[in-house]
Amino acid sequence: MSDVNFSPQLISILHELHNRKSDFQVILIGESVAKIAVQIGAHKWKLRVIRKTGKLGSILHLFMICYWILRIRPEVVFTSGQFATVIGMISARIFRVPQRIYIRHHSNFHHKYNMKFGVFLDHVTNSLSTDIVAVSGVVRSILISKEAVDSKKIKLIYNGINLDRFQQIDGVKSVTHWKSLEQDKPFTIGVISRLTDVKGVEYTATAFAKLQGEFPNTRLHIVGAFADSYNDVIGILNPLDPNVYLIESENPDIPSFYRSIDVFVHVPTGSDDEAFGIVYIEALASRVPCIFTKSGILNELENLEEYVAIVPYRSSNEIYYKLKELIQGSTSAKIEVPIQWIDQFSELTVAQQYSKLILDKVQV
Repeated sequence: MSDVNFSPQLISILHELHNRKSDFQVILIGESVAKIAVQIGAHKWKLRVIRKTGKLGSILHLFMICYWILRIRPEVVFTSGQFATVIGMISARIFRVPQRIYIRHHSNFHHKYNMKFGVFLDHVTNSLSTDIVAVSGVVRSILISKEAVDSKKIKLIYNGINLDRFQQIDGVKSVTHWKSLEQDKPFTIGVISRLTDVKGVEYTATAFAKLQGEFPNTRLHIVGAFADSYNDVIGILNPLDPNVYLIESENPDIPSFYRSIDVFVHVPTGSDDEAFGIVYIEALASRVPCIFTKSGILNELENLEEYVAIVPYRSSNEIYYKLKELIQGSTSAKIEVPIQWIDQFSELTVAQQYSKLILDKVQV
């Protein structure tokens, strides 16, 4: 594993492997103080932590992973995270590990920004693996159409969440209730997204800045790691009263965050820009009114417009209009997403699919 600090899904997969009496060891390329390392240690599962050191350290990491694979002699190597996948697939192939599986978490990122080395590494890991887990139909399509991967090699397993933590709300929130009864209560717009160009947070910020001029009781709460669009977002919001918006890099209680807001906005800038979009599922499970662009897993939800408000890509004006409609109560109420569709993203269901994939390979 690499590029991860905390992942309930990966911990759930390890739980399932443990419950099925499998013998596994975890190698984490990261920090021993990372939340996921602490959790693995608390379960007393076998764990090795290799501290990530930069580009020159990659060769050392390769030798270290090779050493552990040679020592352990596993039947399956399973990787998550781009760095771990490159190192893991190369090492596993060198020592002829029969089953080599990795999770493809990203979608078109390397292609969209013409990152030739990234595309090259994607082709390397694709060719060295025996199985690739695509986290959505978008990712599966990119693997086949842009990277010429044999469809037989690809397994579709969605990302999962602990649905119980997000479904503790009775009924769908009524924004009209805010308009008619609680105008003294702030109307809070929520965003959870890394502040990078493809996530489109600056368009939400622009829409909010315009909305604030008409509805002073609106608030904006953004949660997400600061990245390349952070300065743009700050520049848009700076002219406003600092008390009407909050930007934080992380939030320890995401289910409570959804319960604290009146509408959730997530507007990636293209249909393939989200590989999955876990926040889509969290928000839909939380039953909060939503404004989305269609990307990632939303491409696989039929009759999408029945459940959420859909806006064009890169359109702050349309986001503004949808927010205004919600505040004024002029938009029609959305119906709840079918529980059968939501249930397929249960953390336990997903973990069982992964453990079956991995353990079935042991018996090949």
